[in-house]
Amino acid sequence: MPYRLNINGTIRRVAVPPDMPLLWVLRDELGLVGTKYGCGKGLCGACTVHVDGAARRSCQLPVGSVGHAKIHTIEHIGK
Repeated sequence: MPYRLNINGTIRRVAVPPDMPLLWVLRDELGLVGTKYGCGKGLCGACTVHVDGAARRSCQLPVGSVGHAKIHTIEHIGK
């Protein structure tokens, strides 16, 4: 399914299943590897991104649930 994601202030288009975790969209589809895979259960925080300003665990967040949210990854921090 095609999605338009606002990642670090840039609109990025991806065609992935709606249940694909945002973590794998960021890493595998968009090449943003700053967000890490840790435990895969949302406990360790290695996969944390900001979604509309709130910290979220991207390994547990289906891409189909982010809608038109503004997503910021570690690559955006410090810019």
